[in-house]
Amino acid sequence: MNTLKAALKSRTVLFALVVALLSVLQGFVGLLPISPFAQMCIGLVIAFMVVILRFVTTTPIGEK
Repeated sequence: MNTLKAALKSRTVLFALVVALLSVLQGFVGLLPISPFAQMCIGLVIAFMVVILRFVTTTPIGEK
């Protein structure tokens, strides 16, 4: 249980959960009617955010 609480404090894990939720909504519901070009741009932003989070976060999840 402590590991789960620590994981939910992680910015990287929270970002991944948001990306997963948006992916499911887009894939099954078609919530965001966007073009393939816009999907590519969103993918680039997500990749950039992951790299930024990697540099910002330094503490392993178990040590939070």
